[in-house]
Amino acid sequence: MKLSHKLCGAALVAAAGVALAAPNTTKAVDNAKTGTGHIEFTFDTGTSGVIPTDPGVTDGTTITNLPSVTNPGEFGIIAITPLEFESHDVLTANTKRDYDASLFKANPGSTEAGTEEFDVQNFVKYQDLRTQENHAYKLSATLTQQFTDTASGYALNGSSITYKNAHLTQTGSPELTPDASELTTQGTISEATPTFDFLSNTGVDGKGYGQFELNFGDKTTGNESVTMNIPTSTAVGAGDYNAVITWTLSETL
Repeated sequence: MKLSHKLCGAALVAAAGVALAAPNTTKAVDNAKTGTGHIEFTFDTGTSGVIPTDPGVTDGTTITNLPSVTNPGEFGIIAITPLEFESHDVLTANTKRDYDASLFKANPGSTEAGTEEFDVQNFVKYQDLRTQENHAYKLSATLTQQFTDTASGYALNGSSITYKNAHLTQTGSPELTPDASELTTQGTISEATPTFDFLSNTGVDGKGYGQFELNFGDKTTGNESVTMNIPTSTAVGAGDYNAVITWTLSETL
């Protein structure tokens, strides 16, 4: 009886061993569920988000006296500094035919913090905030009215404006600044060639997105970076001469 009992016990142990060695053939079950992520950006159609400041300075002084500051929407020109070639004696034109535009005087007479008076180079401020990957565009200047005396209608025919030392500034991501190779640093507009393209941005990898200033010189060289030339063949009489320069941001290169 003892032997029989031992054999039965051995058989049970052997059976248990077989059961433990058998592979687990139960199939794993995948259990997945998707979630969501969300973020929204809105566009401010007011002018508070486009008020010009000292170009390229994150906490720059606000400029309150630029004429016709507008929010162009997602794409367009925000502001342009008016070119001031100052007043000269008419006899000066006998020997002097080139006149440099002065630095733009921002906030004249102001001492209030954040809007203090300061001199700044002439510039054009624009923005491209379109919701798209490619931000291709062209920025151009056109002489749409020659320097003309308001009272008499007499024009300084043949006069031209040459912009020099052009460069871009912005306070956004530097990786999105258009390549320097796509910017022409000097150009002239006149009756003969009224339009000049300063920037032809291909917009690859989002470059060109944001708010930018096309500057002519800086606070040191800005007073010699925009020059008006009157041909020696044009008589210069006393008068108050005004020109119109139209800046255009175009989606077509």
